Amino acid sequence: MTTPITVEGILDKIADAIITSPHTGISPAKVKQNQKTIRNGIISIGRTNSETLSLFQKDLKANEEDLQTTSGGETLTSIVNTISEFGGTLETTQITITPLENSSPSNPVFSIYLDYTDDFNFDITNILSEISTNDDGTQTILNPLNVSQFINIEKQKTTINPQQANEFLDTNIYELLPDGSPRQDRIDNLFIELNELLPPLPNFDADGDTLVDREDGVWVGSDEYYYNNSISAAQQPPLTDNYTGTIIDENEGYITRLQSNASSFNSGGKTIQELRDKLNDYLLDVDQPLSEASDDRPEYENQSNGYLQFRNLNQGIIIRNTNQEFIEGLNPNTLDYLETGFTITMWVRFLDKVSEGTLFNFGNPLRGENPFGFKLETYVISKQDTIIHDSFNNFDEFVEGNDYLKNNLQLFNNVDTERFVRLVVNDFGTIRDSHVGNPTMSKLLTDNIPLLDVTDDIAHYRKLSTQKIPQDFNEWYFICATFNPNIDEDNSYDLINGDTDFNNSTDFWMNHINPANPQNLEVNSGLGNKCKVEIISRTDLLRARGFKVD
Repeated sequence: MTTPITVEGILDKIADAIITSPHTGISPAKVKQNQKTIRNGIISIGRTNSETLSLFQKDLKANEEDLQTTSGGETLTSIVNTISEFGGTLETTQITITPLENSSPSNPVFSIYLDYTDDFNFDITNILSEISTNDDGTQTILNPLNVSQFINIEKQKTTINPQQANEFLDTNIYELLPDGSPRQDRIDNLFIELNELLPPLPNFDADGDTLVDREDGVWVGSDEYYYNNSISAAQQPPLTDNYTGTIIDENEGYITRLQSNASSFNSGGKTIQELRDKLNDYLLDVDQPLSEASDDRPEYENQSNGYLQFRNLNQGIIIRNTNQEFIEGLNPNTLDYLETGFTITMWVRFLDKVSEGTLFNFGNPLRGENPFGFKLETYVISKQDTIIHDSFNNFDEFVEGNDYLKNNLQLFNNVDTERFVRLVVNDFGTIRDSHVGNPTMSKLLTDNIPLLDVTDDIAHYRKLSTQKIPQDFNEWYFICATFNPNIDEDNSYDLINGDTDFNNSTDFWMNHINPANPQNLEVNSGLGNKCKVEIISRTDLLRARGFKVD
């Protein structure tokens, strides 16, 4: 059987011939000169003892320089292809190494021939090796000799003092010991044996009343259970002389349940009762209930004598100044409040889930004739309220199909209606309100606020993005509504930083985000809504102030 001639096979034969030929003078030092290493991230020829040898899977990769075109135009690849065309095989091709006239043992000089026939005899010395002489007389190997894949084995011997070695070396070979700890085996065997020797669980409640069945304070099945299960029953006379029932055989008996039933063989801590008592000493931390931490916080006492109560929304009082025509700052002619800003605060408790109306107002910002002023109003949205939408018929369907509204804002979770509060201001003819943007719905442009009596415009859905009041008829809520004329609301729309569209950012519209530095929340960024409504429950406020809350 013949082997086709290949460049990889010829490279193997060349390497074997060079390393075994007496004319090449190959030594470990010569091998290192022609080996490759990685130096400064580049594959370099020649390595020292401290450098790592680079080995290649194939000789073709290790001797890439041999495959490059020489000045004569021939490469090892072209020569091999020529021999292959004339039927040459790996077996019929030989490598011959011939010393030159100026060769010596200290300076071996030789030629390498690739022989197939007399007509196909190639001098491949210049293909396999190339050395450049530098100006200073030193030499640089450009094409290493084909010995870089060999590794020299250096014989070394280290003398060890056994006595000193024993001081530092552990001569116990634990890898030869059986797996697992003998003590762990004992623990495992204990529980295996214990499970085998424990009797079946007693049935203390045969009548199913959740109480132990007792007669004269003793479990009615105690004696029968003892005779049927306990090994002590087979080791001593019956507890009563008139007992005629079956007594368990000693070889089938289990651990005795009660200490009072123990035989002489099972006395001294060999019953389930005594085992229980012993184990209790190890589990005091588990059995002892934790003492409840005392609540030393003070209870809040109301500071005022009472409060002004309005029975229904849209019922209330009119505030007027008896000393002058208008209350300071609330002149409908000068509209000073739009220049200075204002804050409305009040405590509110909503007693039902349907009432709607005005909580506080000055003028009417939405009326058709001479609109001016502002109002703080509350409204209620039902799950079944109709909406005009391509995909949804009512608010329930709209919210159910939106993860943010359902889970983050928690709209219509276990309730049929939701209550909201908003501030509406007529700002020199521009209508503004306190609705905000969120990931689901962007903030609407100025003068396009959600109207409570309109169901077929896009603003209709924004009624869900004002301040929600949780449905708790026993809770008081502190409402703080503000109008800040220094907020640049008109230039706050359509601001984008990277992938963030601030039209959909609640924190931005609440004046807490500067688009130039959105990672850091601010008290007042100067951007967002002029109108804001914020709430806090009485419970949360008292808890934050350090008072005890029921």
